[in-house]
This record gives sequence, C-alpha cells and structure tokens, in this order.
Amino acid sequence: MSAAANKRVADIVASFRQIFIPYPRHVEFHSRCDYLVQLGQATKGAPQKGMRVLAPSGSGKTTAARAFAERIEHRSPPTGDFKPVLIVSLDRATTVKKLFSSILAEFGDGFSDRGTEQTLRKRVLSCFGHYGTQLLIIDEVQHLNFRSTATNDVTDSLKSLLDTGVIPIVFIGTEDAEGMFKRNLQLNGRLLPPCDFLPLRATVAEDAALFTSYWRRLDQEMVQRGLIRRPSGLEGVEFLGALHKVSAGVIGRVSRLTEAALEIACRRSADRIELYDFMVATERWALAQNFVESNPFRSMLK
Repeated sequence: MSAAANKRVADIVASFRQIFIPYPRHVEFHSRCDYLVQLGQATKGAPQKGMRVLAPSGSGKTTAARAFAERIEHRSPPTGDFKPVLIVSLDRATTVKKLFSSILAEFGDGFSDRGTEQTLRKRVLSCFGHYGTQLLIIDEVQHLNFRSTATNDVTDSLKSLLDTGVIPIVFIGTEDAEGMFKRNLQLNGRLLPPCDFLPLRATVAEDAALFTSYWRRLDQEMVQRGLIRRPSGLEGVEFLGALHKVSAGVIGRVSRLTEAALEIACRRSADRIELYDFMVATERWALAQNFVESNPFRSMLK
C-alpha cells in the first residue's frame, strides 16, 4: 500500500480512537470521580478519600479517566499554574520513590528523579498546592504491588498520602492489584466503595443489553464521524455472540477489535465493515494477542 493510502487509513484510525461512548458504567465512574473532587474541596485539610477502579486489561479504564479529566478541564480550563486533574501512569516494579518521581514528572519538574523519597514527597505535596490540583489519578496501580516489604509497604505510603488532607486519589488498575488493597485494611477504610468495571455477562439480560447498545452506538458513531460511509448492519444474535466471545464482555476490547476491523475495511476500500473484516481482525489481533483461542467469525462465513 502506498504512503498516501497508509496516511489515509492512519488518519481514520486516529479519529476512531477519539470516540468515547459514555456507556452507563463509565458515566457512573465519572459521577463518582466528580463526587470525590467535590468532597475533597469541601474537606480540604482533613484526611482525604480515595477510590479503587479495577478491571481486566482493555476495559476502557484509562480512556474513561482521560475523558473525565477533559470534562473537568472544560469546566475549569488548565493554565500554566493550574492543573485540576493529574493522571500518572506507572511502569512495572514502581517503588514509592518512583511514584513520587512520576508525579513530579507529570507536573513538568525537570529534576523529578533527584532527591530522597521524603524530599520527593514534600515536593509532590507542594506541587499539588501550587497547581491547585483537585484529583490525582494513579493508572496501572498494580505495578505498585512489587518490591514491597514489611518496613516499606506501598499501601502505607498511599494511606499516608491521603492522610495529608491535600488531595483525593483514584487508583486504577487490573485485578492483579486487588491483593494490594486487601493487604491493608487501613487503606481500604479510606476508600469509597469500589467502582470496578466487571466484564459484561452474556447470560445476564441487563449486561447483554448494555453490550448490544454499546456496539450499536459505536457502529453509528463511525458513520457520523465520516470514518466509513455505511453502518455495518451486523446486529444478529450470532454476530453479537461471536463479538462477546472474542471480547469476553470487556468493552474496551470491543473497541480494539472494531478498530482492527475498520482498518481492514478501509484498506480494501469498503463502504462498511463486514463480517469478513471481523474475522480477519480476530485472526490478526485477538488470536495473535491470546485474547481468544478460536475464531467464532470464521464459521459464520461458511
């Protein structure tokens, strides 16, 4: 494919990634985050609350967090000295010191990796005040679950950060982080009820309706944004069952699989995504990434 054609497809896929479908669980997440911000402002100086959001990889946690940050920034536009929401994504084996360093780096601190753990902590707290930050979102929090010892438990440091009374915290991660929270009941006592994103179950009517609604809105949104000319028309029970099997009921994986199918459809200049595109997308993306062991779309084409 020519460079020009690649550019055209890349632009379409980039636009697809801007789509955010506010399905009910994301709406609830935004509402709880907003409440956490409001509660934090009303109790400034007193120990703050946190909230955990755990879900399988690809559930749309990070996308939902960024959408919330954009919503707050639209309400209170950030400036050079005002950052209402700070999102920090952690690397593997992140220590407490590395956490503080990562927060400082997000604030643009050119010396974020210099200093002791206590020095970095003081600078972090100072930045929260200086930039008027109202909510800290720690993404990939499961990576804090490494290299903890009895004398340096990361959960104790997180609890202490909430106790400063400076800022509420949302902890986002995979189910691997659950043990970290269970290990420290004192930290759990400082958290709101969990806002975990559980996979949608095909056998539960409400979940099945949410799953179908999400796919339909995504299909419509692609047409409305001009990414493809016609809706796919794929709404049958067999198709939805196959889509659920490949995605395991994880909404973010529906989007990722659809993105792969959209690319395939665009490369063959189709005016809509067809079953063939989902079959190939499953082969190239879901099977290759070990999300699924077989391709349910293949038998539908016979």
